[in-house]
Amino acid sequence: MKKRIMLCVLICICLFLGSCSYYGLPKGEIVTLEDEKITIRILAGQSTSDAGIDEMMAEILENKFENVDFEWECVGWGEKFDSQITGKFATGDIPDIMIGKAQDASAYALTGNLAPIPETFLAEISETALKAVTYEGTVYGLPINTFYQGVIYNKTIFEEYGLEIPKTQEDLKNTTETLSANGIVPFASHFQENWNQGNITMQFMINEIFKDNPWWGIDFRNSLVHYADNEDILACMEYSKYILENTWEDALIINQNEADMRFAKGEAAMYLTGTWSLQFVEQIDPDIEFGIFPYPNQKGDAKLITETNITFMKSAVTEYDTLVDDVLLEIITNEELLEEILEFTQTNTALKSMEHLNSIIIQDDIDTYVEKDCIINASAGNNQLVWTFQTDVAQMQLKWLKNEITLEEVFQFADSHRDKSMNR
Repeated sequence: MKKRIMLCVLICICLFLGSCSYYGLPKGEIVTLEDEKITIRILAGQSTSDAGIDEMMAEILENKFENVDFEWECVGWGEKFDSQITGKFATGDIPDIMIGKAQDASAYALTGNLAPIPETFLAEISETALKAVTYEGTVYGLPINTFYQGVIYNKTIFEEYGLEIPKTQEDLKNTTETLSANGIVPFASHFQENWNQGNITMQFMINEIFKDNPWWGIDFRNSLVHYADNEDILACMEYSKYILENTWEDALIINQNEADMRFAKGEAAMYLTGTWSLQFVEQIDPDIEFGIFPYPNQKGDAKLITETNITFMKSAVTEYDTLVDDVLLEIITNEELLEEILEFTQTNTALKSMEHLNSIIIQDDIDTYVEKDCIINASAGNNQLVWTFQTDVAQMQLKWLKNEITLEEVFQFADSHRDKSMNR
């Protein structure tokens, strides 16, 4: 009888411990798990501006969770993340935590391999970011930051030559001609990487196409619209050529780091990019003042693009569901860690309680566009055309820019691969 009572007590204790979470632990308190050390596997897809934040997070997590080994696998998001995660899904070798972009949450939710984010976290996520990580009413991603995309410009140069922010294609042409006439390189740019060509093309398409037709991708897959014989698509392609004609002569062979450095030194007046290119600006020349504006579209009503960026996703089959939640909680509530990440990546927070940490060096301009309701989310296009399709087309665009193929061949490629443009 005593043995039965003791067994019942032990079962109750185990059930209690199994249902417990470490939510609400005082700041700085160490989490110690008994028994054997647990390994939490993390697959991190990183853009060039993100490299290094894994070390920031690792230090915090290792100090917080003493009996947990965090096994990190970091890969380039633009080139390898999708193939890595797709392969792991296929073999069932799914990491406990995956770190990608907001657009990945809805894309990979379709596979059934992602677990919903706990409802207790949802009130913390900003409304815009929440939409970007929601699929069919369920939230599958926990985002921590957002960046902005458009034309970052050298205010010092603009003021010197009395230039106004261009709002139309004609304005932009006049600005470019004035700069060139005064020996100033109009645009900083780099065309070595497929991802950059994919990124700037999507910037064009968001303001030329998706802003007015949010379901263009569906129409494209249903053969209702095409790349060929499409004036808006043609304009988007020609914009890249225009930038190439008004940038450095070696733009086809230099990479992002080189372009960032040159722009930071004042060697060009404008740079179609994202706020990630501001990482080293203040270190190189703190006297140059920068701003941002949307790349003008044909209608003259382009909006500044925002994109929810670093996003955490959890495995639907992890053995450590509660522990994973606690790890995510530590990341989104550790103000010191988030401040370090935001400053390093030159991004804003996607978390409501951390908005006081926003400190991008062009924040005033960003706030102006926000106040005017002149912001559009990149998910408007990224949720219609998946990233792998974008980069495949971008590779063909680069061949066209190098005069290796015709623009018609780029269009033919895109139209013939329309079935690969859909979300999984």
